[in-house]
Amino acid sequence: MNTQTSSIAKTSSNLSEMIKARLVALAFAGAMLFTVGFAQSAPLHNAAHDTRHVEVFPCH
Repeated sequence: MNTQTSSIAKTSSNLSEMIKARLVALAFAGAMLFTVGFAQSAPLHNAAHDTRHVEVFPCH
C-alpha cells in the first residue's frame, strides 16, 4: 500500500512541476514577444513582424 501511495504522490508532484514549467515558459515567451514587438529598433521589430506572418498570425 505504501508503494501505491508514493506513486500517486510522485505523479501529482510531476504534474505540479510540469504546470510550473509551462507557466514559466509562457511568461518568458510573452515577455520576449512584447519586448521585441514593441522595440524601437527596426530590425528587431521587423524580425518579430515577419515571424508573425510566417506563423499566419494576424497582425494588421
